[in-house]
Formats: sequence, C-alpha cells, structure tokens
Amino acid sequence: MWIHNLSLRFKFISGLVVFVLLLGIMISLIMYFHFNSIMQSEISQRARMLLAQSNAIQEYVKASLRPEMFDVLPEGRFVLKAMSSSYISRDVMARLNISDTYAYHYRRVSKKPRNPDSAPDAFEMELIGLFADNPELSIFEDTATVKGEKYHMVARPVVFGESCMQCHGDPQDAPGEMIEIYGSKNGFQYTVGEVGGVVVAGFPVNMIKGPVQDLTLKYLSLYLLGIFFFASLISMFFDRLVMKNLKTLGDIFKTRFTDDRESKIINKLGEKDEIEGVIEGVDELALCLAEARADLEDYTQNLEEMVEDRTLALKEKAEKHLFDVNLFVSLLAGFNQAATSHEFISRVLKSVGERFKASQVVYYCTVVSENRYALHEDAPVPELDPQVKDLLWKDDILAEDKRLYIPVKSSESHWGILSISWQRSLAKKDIDRAVMLGLGHQIAMVIENIQAFSDIRFQNDMLQSIFEGISDPLLLIDTQCHIIIANHASQQILRNDKRRLQRHALERFLSLKSRVQQAESLKDQLQNIKGPLSREIVTGDNRWFRVDLYPLPSRDQAVSRVVLYARDITMEAQMMKQMQQTERLSAIGKMAAGIAHEVNNPLGVIQCYTDLVRDAVSDDQVHQDIDVIAKHTRGVQKVVKDLLNLSRPKQVISGRCNINHVVSAMAEVFNTQGISKDIRITLDLEPDLAEIECDAAILEQILTNLCLNAFDAMTDQGGKVDISTRESGAVQEEADMVRLSVQDNGPGIDQDILPHIFDPFYTTKEVGKGTGLGLSVVYGFVNELGGHIEVVSSHEPQNHTRFDIYFPTVVRKAKRGV
Repeated sequence: MWIHNLSLRFKFISGLVVFVLLLGIMISLIMYFHFNSIMQSEISQRARMLLAQSNAIQEYVKASLRPEMFDVLPEGRFVLKAMSSSYISRDVMARLNISDTYAYHYRRVSKKPRNPDSAPDAFEMELIGLFADNPELSIFEDTATVKGEKYHMVARPVVFGESCMQCHGDPQDAPGEMIEIYGSKNGFQYTVGEVGGVVVAGFPVNMIKGPVQDLTLKYLSLYLLGIFFFASLISMFFDRLVMKNLKTLGDIFKTRFTDDRESKIINKLGEKDEIEGVIEGVDELALCLAEARADLEDYTQNLEEMVEDRTLALKEKAEKHLFDVNLFVSLLAGFNQAATSHEFISRVLKSVGERFKASQVVYYCTVVSENRYALHEDAPVPELDPQVKDLLWKDDILAEDKRLYIPVKSSESHWGILSISWQRSLAKKDIDRAVMLGLGHQIAMVIENIQAFSDIRFQNDMLQSIFEGISDPLLLIDTQCHIIIANHASQQILRNDKRRLQRHALERFLSLKSRVQQAESLKDQLQNIKGPLSREIVTGDNRWFRVDLYPLPSRDQAVSRVVLYARDITMEAQMMKQMQQTERLSAIGKMAAGIAHEVNNPLGVIQCYTDLVRDAVSDDQVHQDIDVIAKHTRGVQKVVKDLLNLSRPKQVISGRCNINHVVSAMAEVFNTQGISKDIRITLDLEPDLAEIECDAAILEQILTNLCLNAFDAMTDQGGKVDISTRESGAVQEEADMVRLSVQDNGPGIDQDILPHIFDPFYTTKEVGKGTGLGLSVVYGFVNELGGHIEVVSSHEPQNHTRFDIYFPTVVRKAKRGV
C-alpha cells in the first residue's frame, strides 16, 4: 500500500533511472568485452610481429652474414658475435626489450644448448615435444604463466636444415674456433628436419586488462553522471508538462464542482497519486454526468417538438426562396437561348406562371408598340389602367384582390408592366415586395441585353458583308501581327487556314522589300505606327502589292489595332514598265531616225568612191586598204540599218517554224566558236512542241544576239550556256505559248543595271566592242511577235543570267482568231 501513496513524479523518475542504469551497465559490459577483444587481437599481432622480427634476424645471419664471413675469414675461424644466429637474435631482442614500454618475454631454447641460458624449462620442453609430434604445426599461440605473471605467448619450432649441419651436425665439420668456444659435446649431433628447439615470444596479459578496465570504469562514471543530469532534466520537464497540468485540473474541479457529492469526489483526488486520483475522480463524475444526461433527455423530448415546428416553417420558407432562385436562373438561361425579345418574353410568362401557380400572366409593353403578351393567348386580356403605368416612375408594386402588377424597368429604361392573376384572393404572405421588384428589374436587364446583342449582331453581319465584299486582301490586325479578322481575299497573302501559320505568313509578307529602298520594313514600322502608312512591296514570285496601313484609335486595348489593305498591282507595274520601255524606244527611235538619215548619205558617197578607187588602181596594198575601208563602212551601214529598224513603224511579221530545229541548228553553228573560248553549249529541248508564230530567220537573229552576249560575258574564264525549250502554261496569260530559255554562268548583271538592258545604245562593254542595240532589237522582235521577254540575274547560290522568251504558238493564234 505504501507504493500507492508515493507521488507520481517519484515513481516515474525512479523507474526511468533504474531502466537507464541497467541499460548503462549492459552497454559497459558490451564495451568491456569488445575492448578486451580488440586489445587481445592487438597483443597477438605484436607477439607475432616480435617473433617475425626474430626470424628475420636469424634468416639474415644464415643467408647473408654468416656465408659472407666464411668467405672472408680464413678456414677454421668462427666469430661468435657475427656468425651465430642464436647469439645475435638473443642479443638484438634483449636490447629491444630495454626500450619497450611493456617488457615482453622472448626466449630461444634448444634441447642441447651450448649456452646454459638457452636450456628449456618444462613449458618450453612441452612445446618442443608438441612440434616434434606434429610436424605440420608451424606456430603455437596461448596464455602461459612466467615467473608468476600471465603472458600471451606465440611460439614456433626451430627445425634444422641442410645449411645448419656445418655448425650443428658432426663436430668434425664445425669450425675449429667454435669447438674451442663451445666444445664438441653440446649443440651437435642434430639431423636434417629435426625439431631441436623453440622460439617463444609474448606480452603480459595485464598489458590489455588494465587499460580496458580503466576505460570501462571511466565510461561508466560518465554515464552515471549523465544519468544524474538526465533525471534532473526529466524531473523539471515532468513538473512542467504533467504535474502542473494535473494540479491545474484539480483546481478546476475544486472551483467548478461545489455541491456535497462533488466535493467528496474532489477530496478523494488527494488520497492517492495524481493519475490514480484523477481516474477515480473522473469515474465518479461520469456517474454524475449520466444522471444529468437523463434529466436532459426529458427536457430534450419537449424541445424537439418545438424545433420540429420551427424547422417546418423554415423549410417552407426555404423552398419558397428556392423557387425564386430557380426563376431568376431560368431568366438568365432564357437570355442565352432566346434570339429575340418576343421569344424571351414567352419564356418569362411560362416561368412566372409555373412559379406562382398563376391563372394568367400578361406583359404590357409600354415602349413604342405597346403590345400585350399573355401566357394563355386564347383568354381575354384586359386593357392596362393608365394609373398602373405610373408604377414605372415609382419603386413599388401594386397588389389588388386577385391581381399583382410589377414594373419592368432598369436604372436606364422603362420597358413595361408585368401582371400576374390568380383565381383566389391574395394573402399578405404570398407577396414578397423585394422579390417582385427584383423580378421586374431582372426581366428589364435581360431585355436590354437582348436588344443590345441584336444590334451588335446586325452591325457585325453588315460589317462582315462589307468586309467580304472587298475583292482585295483586307485584315484587322494588331501591332504584334495577330490577325483579328480577315476577309476571304486575304488568302492571297496568307495561304493557310491555321492561325499560327497565318501570323507567320503575315510577318513574312510585311518584311518584304519595297520598290523604293527603305531603312525599315513595314513590320518594323508597324510597332510604332502613328498615322496612315503606304508602301509598295514585291513578293518572292514577283508579285507587286500596294499595302496601306491605317491605325485605329486606341480604346483601352493593350495593343493598338491596325487596318491592313493590300492591292495586287502586278499587272499595273508590268504595264507601266512596258509603257516606259515603249516611250524610251519611241523617243530614241525618233532621234535615231534623224541621225541615220544624216549619216547614211555620206556613207553612200564613201562606198561609191571606194569602188571607183578600187577600179582605178592595181596596187595590191592599196586594194587591201580599200577593203578595210569598205568593211568598216558596211559595219556602219548595219548600225544605221538597225537604227532605221527602231524608228520605222512596225510591220506584221509572218511565218512559223519548229523552234527545236532552229535551236539545234544554231547550237551547231556556235559550238565551234564556243570550243575555241572554252565555252560549252548544252541543249534541253522538250519534244513534240507546237510550231511558233515566228520566222526562222528572226528566231536565228534573236538566238545570235543572246548567244553572243553570253559569250562576251564569259570571255575570260570560259563557262557553259544552257538552252532549253518548254511548253508554258503556268498562268492564264502564258497558255499555248513556248518558252525559250538561254542561261549562262557568267558574272551576272547588277540589279541597278537590269532595268536598262533593253534601252538602245545602253551597253556595259568596252568602247568599240558593242553598239547597245542587240537586246533592243530582240525586245522589238519579241513584242512584234506578240510574246514577251523576262530576264533573271542572280549571284546566289552561284552566278547566272537567264533570258526567258515566250513565243505564241499557232494553236494560240487559232484560238485568238476564233
């Protein structure tokens, strides 16, 4: 019983200390045996090392020192301190033992010792017998007592070999000096393989027991000191966390429970330890609470009846409000489902009739039309009293005997009156003024939104019709090239249905170079556009577009909006280019005609007198000079003829030919000249081409001018001229035409020179090597034939110039004639 009266803290701390103490003792024992095992292993290793050191000394004497001494000393000599392995090993080990902290035990003994100190004792004789009886045993290890002290011993046998027989076999074979020192009796008469003695080495056992015991005791002392501090800390925390709270709990019981029965329970708490007292006290309190609960159950039965009545009332009110919520939700859903105000009002009348279980619901529109919409259209609908319309200017409803009027209005507009009729008289509880006013306001808001949405949709349809009615690309974009809206014609520049790819296509389109060289592209200028911007750009397939950008006023958008209008002006650009070329040719032709007439008459006189002089003289040298004059005169006459051809009105050129035959024949003509200049001509002719509307002689002149220009461009380094023919029909304008292409890999034509190559007298050749009329004549012939000529010159990926000439075929002419 005295244990029950002890405090909870004492019980807890005492039990904890006993447990920790037992744990510490167990750990100390484990450490003691562990350290003892480690130290025993250490002393064993030391003893074996000591034995190995002795063996090393003896092996050194036997294998190295003693043979060397026999070779150096005269026969019969024997130096004990330098040649006896037993003597040297004992002396070295004795000297080592002096400096060691712990005195070790070392002995080398034999059955027939020459030195009395090497005589074996009883233990060592047992070892000699053990090794002799067990030849396979090479080492012995155990504990032995030497002079009253225990040692950990390691021993090995001394087995005589062939090299030992000189000193330990027959005395007659031993050195004379050895016989003089030891005599001929002791240490001789051993045989090969005989165990003649043992080498014993060891350390005292106290060398390991003392340190292990000291270390274990020190650890146990520190552990006990730690237990003391640990118990103090646990006691402090136990008081703080447990005892204090138990004391607080006891104080609460004493202050909250004051009647006699409860006081007796509280007094029992101090008779036992804290936990047992609390358990017993709580058990007694549980009995008190059980009795109190029975009293509460009696009271609860009466309370449940009151709560049930109140719950029914609240449930009825909640259901009513739920119907109101569903009504408002249906109004919002009607906005998404109804396309017109009339359709929405029909839905409202049905929903209101179902919610309020009304016999009739009528909506009187007071805006413009003043129409009436009834839930039951076959039933008569009374006229709206003018006084009821005054509700639109008031924030109130009007309730009559069997009818209720609700104003349908918002903060900005008045739309009408909603009338709800019943076959019974209205009770005051049936009317919730706030709900009815909210219903009218909600209906007005939805009608406003439907009207606004209808207007927006009408405007959007009209805008889309206008947008799609424009045949040129028209887009609404932002400054980041995001496409907001685009008409169908915009596919001319976008050419893709995916939004992401369309944006990339638009960025590439706005990054194209313009006709007039600009520092920034349209895409760069789009970032900071302030006003209208216009630019003409060219695409990779040589289409020209006039692009106009019109920034829109910013209306709270994060990114500004821009209208992009693009018009394809490729045909206009080509027509303008042809007109400019024609005007230049016309002006130059008029000038050339005047010059030709002025030059032609003197040339005729020069030609006439040249013929007269040739007939008048017979000197060969003079004839050669006259031929030079005549040759250059004919050259000038050819130039004059070309000038007159440019200036005269064009005549209709008739004739037709097979373009492949003419090209093949001309290639053979120019091949010989090309070989001499290291220029190769290749042909790629499409077979079965239709005949072209061009005389063979004119085609030959055109090919001659083009090939001569190509040869002149490659005079320095040689090269290649590719001539090809193809049926052309990629676009409508080139249908039923044949394309003749002449391409060289010369240095190419600079882009600033390219627009002027067809101008008369324009040449980049050296003075005297060209008149500048060759390409002008070609251009004139092609135009007269009803075809057209294109030129492409590039430096990438390699230099080349290509002339593409399009000739009309006889099929095209026949179709045009029809």
